[in-house]
Amino acid sequence: MTESAHRLALPVWCSLLCLVLVAFWLRWDVYPQTYFADELIPRAVVKHMQASHSLDTNWENADWRGDYAGGFYRLKQYNFSSYHTLLLVFRESANMLGLRDVPDLVVYRAVSLLCQLACLLLVFATAFRFAGATAGLLAAAFFAVMPQAVVDAHYARPESFVMLLVALAVWLAWRGYEGRRWQYGLAEAAIWGVAFACKFSFFPMVILAGAAQVFRFRRMGLLLLWCASFILGVGITAPYILLDAPGFAHGIGLLLNQYAPHPDSAHWFDRLLPSAHDLFPYLNAFFSIPVLFLVAISVFNRNKKSRCFSIASLLVSFFYLLLFARQGVFFERNLSHLLPLWAVMFALGFLEVFNLVRFRWYFWLLAMLFFLWPLYLSSQINGYFFRDMEAVKRNIYDYEDGIKKEFSAGKIIPFKMLGGTQINAIAAQDILRIPQHKLAGMEQVKTSVEQAGFRRVGRIGLPLSFLPYNQLQINHFPPEYTYYLRETTVGKGAKP
Repeated sequence: MTESAHRLALPVWCSLLCLVLVAFWLRWDVYPQTYFADELIPRAVVKHMQASHSLDTNWENADWRGDYAGGFYRLKQYNFSSYHTLLLVFRESANMLGLRDVPDLVVYRAVSLLCQLACLLLVFATAFRFAGATAGLLAAAFFAVMPQAVVDAHYARPESFVMLLVALAVWLAWRGYEGRRWQYGLAEAAIWGVAFACKFSFFPMVILAGAAQVFRFRRMGLLLLWCASFILGVGITAPYILLDAPGFAHGIGLLLNQYAPHPDSAHWFDRLLPSAHDLFPYLNAFFSIPVLFLVAISVFNRNKKSRCFSIASLLVSFFYLLLFARQGVFFERNLSHLLPLWAVMFALGFLEVFNLVRFRWYFWLLAMLFFLWPLYLSSQINGYFFRDMEAVKRNIYDYEDGIKKEFSAGKIIPFKMLGGTQINAIAAQDILRIPQHKLAGMEQVKTSVEQAGFRRVGRIGLPLSFLPYNQLQINHFPPEYTYYLRETTVGKGAKP
């Protein structure tokens, strides 16, 4: 599978360009409104930074006017600080280029897109240095089509930014390892500082990276320089974290308590790893078992350097899988920063398993088969949940108009707007709409509604309802909606 760099140059660059175009097509998004409430955070914080002419990223001081989340985010915390600083730079740059009328969220989505395209190139470069051009293209293809990366690119959230930071830190670490140049290590430390200023959950990776530098060079003075570079990365992109360390620590405590496991769960496993039930089906659906197998098999790579990288990456991955399985709520985006690592591991594992294949066409046919499912799922997600989202909404509205006419009903009342005691207050002529999320409590909701005298009169299945529980179903569309009307109103027209 090896050829000279000169002979491979043109095909490799053409293939890489095609992958960039595929990634761009799956991620391009100019939707000017929020997809879900979390996108209020960067908009509010950056507005405050602009108005105050400062780098104050404290959510408590943000501009929450028009916050339809009801002030939920007005908290003393500095989460995503370096990401907000980056958005401020892009927003001000867009203003200076005469793009002041472009909505904030469109600019912020462009930042997510650019971060991911840059990450794709870095993933290619890292895998190329490990095992050549074929590995680079496989890693880039993995990142281009994996559904989680595609989802994150559409949001004004920091996941795409932290993917770029991880990819850049790994590339710098490998360059320093190859040439035994400690200057790359200092640049890497600064990048980890920026990452930590965005999400405090990077702290374990920071410790691992610092320990690797000490083990590599065995110089205590270098460790001090590494720590100084790390603090510099934090200070440049999020100075208020250093100026208000107690406030930063307070915000960490809020997050830890917010997503802590529920101590009253009946089963011991649910108390220990409450999100594991959602984690494993998600990994299977969004990546597939064969792809994850190739990621894991990279630890048996015959090249020592590649094997060490894969073992370290696998240990880091297991740590974060366990960490986030401990949370009381499953957010798949918490694993997004692992995607650059998995992309390189996939390439190394693929080459290791298929290194005996002599026919190139057969090799690439196998590679295409591995990418068919994630490419299909990514294109469907991009279409139904983002690009053609309004068409899906119109289908829902048309169905609801039909069911209202069929039963001479008044309004459609979304269940999420109601508390449990408010169900009885629904007018007899109104229809109750319940999103059927794949959650354990939905059966209890159904029982409570039926006991209150409601009967189901309709249902509509929504796109990609076969997927396991994930945040797309929470933030966009559930697997299906069911509609209930009071039994006295249904009469003979009731549906089963």
